[in-house]
Amino acid sequence: MPEKVNLKEMTEQATLSAGRSLSKFTGEKVGIEFSETQIGKLKRILRDVEPESRVAGIYLPITGEIMGATLLILPEEIAYILSDVLAGREVGMTHHLTELDKSALKELGNIICGSFFTVFSNTLKIKIIENIPQFGFDMFGAILDQIIAKFALKPEEALVIEITFIFKKMLLKSYIVILFDLAEIKAMIDAMGGVAINE
Repeated sequence: MPEKVNLKEMTEQATLSAGRSLSKFTGEKVGIEFSETQIGKLKRILRDVEPESRVAGIYLPITGEIMGATLLILPEEIAYILSDVLAGREVGMTHHLTELDKSALKELGNIICGSFFTVFSNTLKIKIIENIPQFGFDMFGAILDQIIAKFALKPEEALVIEITFIFKKMLLKSYIVILFDLAEIKAMIDAMGGVAINE
């Protein structure tokens, strides 16, 4: 097991890396900041995301030394705004996601989640392999249930990172949810000293 590390520092590194990569991808300066990182019961952490609220979900299966999936949650209106940003359109034009928009949002998920897992993998000295991203646009509860069923997960606990995209004075809040089984996430907790735990 690696020496104890600071999850806050890891998240800061990952958000900086993701912001640089996203700025290159869009050709515009896009900042990303995180405001909270927690490990705990998923429904208790995501209190402000109603199960019936419509969201875009970009999810990636994870293999390697740990098994699970990651989910980037974008509330509906934020998904539309980011689609405009990614396509170089004026913000406010999108009210329906095309296949090109969905493809761009999947690449966004690749960039964001990839930045986090590169930092996590290098710091914790564990092998993490990301697989092909998949896209869903549905009620949050339905998307979460689909992922759990698809990957046979039992997410009693999850690592949830609240992030904010900063673009042209807009603040766009979203979430990264990292799902592992209980034994694996407990091992990560042991490796990450000082993580907040929701009981």
